[in-house]
Amino acid sequence: MTQHRFLVARQVGTGSFSHPKVRLDVERVERLRGGSLHVVTDLDAAHELTRLAVRELEAFGTGGGEVLDDEEIAVLLGTLGAALKRLGIALGVPFRDFRGFRTYWKDQGMEGSYHARRSYLDSVFGPVLRRLDEYHPHLRQGQGRKNRITDVTRRRLRDGLAGQWWGGTLDETQFLSRLYDLDNLPSRDERFTTAAQDVWQHCVNNPNDWDEDWIWGDPRFGLADDEPLLRFMAEMLHPAVRPDAAEVVRLHAFFNETLSHDGYELVEVDSISGAPIFAARTIGAGVPGAMKNLIFAADGPKPEFVLGNAINNDMLMVRNEQFCLVYSRPLSASGLTWGEMITWWRDRESLPAGTTDNDVGRALYKRLRASLHKDPKRPEWLSPEQTVFRAYCELFPINESGAGHPALLPQVYLHMDPKTRKERGGKDSALGRERMDFLLLLPHGVRVVVEVPPPRIPPRPDHGRPALRRRGANPLRRPPTPLRSIRLATATAALVIRAESVREAVGHLVDGGSTRW
Repeated sequence: MTQHRFLVARQVGTGSFSHPKVRLDVERVERLRGGSLHVVTDLDAAHELTRLAVRELEAFGTGGGEVLDDEEIAVLLGTLGAALKRLGIALGVPFRDFRGFRTYWKDQGMEGSYHARRSYLDSVFGPVLRRLDEYHPHLRQGQGRKNRITDVTRRRLRDGLAGQWWGGTLDETQFLSRLYDLDNLPSRDERFTTAAQDVWQHCVNNPNDWDEDWIWGDPRFGLADDEPLLRFMAEMLHPAVRPDAAEVVRLHAFFNETLSHDGYELVEVDSISGAPIFAARTIGAGVPGAMKNLIFAADGPKPEFVLGNAINNDMLMVRNEQFCLVYSRPLSASGLTWGEMITWWRDRESLPAGTTDNDVGRALYKRLRASLHKDPKRPEWLSPEQTVFRAYCELFPINESGAGHPALLPQVYLHMDPKTRKERGGKDSALGRERMDFLLLLPHGVRVVVEVPPPRIPPRPDHGRPALRRRGANPLRRPPTPLRSIRLATATAALVIRAESVREAVGHLVDGGSTRW
């Protein structure tokens, strides 16, 4: 892809002071705003403009070095929003130019932190780039991604599939259209514009033009990278592609035996009419079993339930259901995101059709925040749980721009003892602590529990140790120390992330933690 398709070099100055300067090709960018260009697909254009916008806004917000001026960045952002809208991707940018960006970061308390501005830009543009990458895997080639699947494993897969039609009952264009936007992928044949046209011409219309294994070497489909290859193999097993159950069992066993050497496996995550649907995950990641009842955001008495159908293990709430939220929709291989929570909340509350995702997200945020610990005598005081939740939602907001990020669910019941502590005679449950501070449901069955330590009582300066409290004294009257750790527990490990601030801790969780999403 051309590196500077929307930038041009123009001479500025006169005489001996004349020199070339890079400017935005405003005419071309304005034409793109009105509709697709013949020389570039919307997908390519959106990717390049997004990268350019991030580079320019980050330079402006972190000490200078931007190339564009205020009018040019306004043209770029306006066109980018239009191009993304044609692709079904929303861009939630609350400003239109550099000056608006400066006003916004001051209003949001980011004035003294380059890191905060970079994190904000990543929260806005990161999901956009990931959405574009999902449809456009060839854009990711050569970006330093580490692949676990070795060339040896790829050769074994390729040899094992020799003579096996990867499209099942579908032709090439029908199968690939399930994974890629072929109308926005470029053509390798200069007579055509899109991949849809040249794949049909050389595979369907003239089926002997290309070798049978051409797909492995075509960079447009990204099978040299782990993620596209794993999605490709999982799609080969989809019941709409391969209805023969015996063939699916044989292929599934071959894939898992071959991939196991590099730490991957294909697991069943859903079903259609009794036929399994598969997705990839790393071996040992995630937890066994499917999610059925997610009980969270509890802000009152413990819910009481019975088994409405003991054979199917169907739970039925009989009391205190109004004090918690229950999410019972099937969990996809991508985990549970803010976007899915927004859709669920809209349906649950029967909100009008004209309600925007941003308005739905605000309502959901208020309900989730209401379940967090607070001191009624000091309404202005933020508890550690409230601080973590606010910091997370500032980085990954519950709106259009944060729709692709994992939902941070507060006050989640991971265990459920039908008896209350009073009914147990003051004894702890045999299951241990039932309710956890936060839960993240990540792709491929990975579940992350976030436990926030309670505020510590600072030592008295004269004794160097915590002061003894009187009986009945309220420990919350003493100012809590800054939160410095978030305890995470996964299916296989636990770690403590230490940071000077909650925002930095959340940033470590996203950028440097051992779990990726």
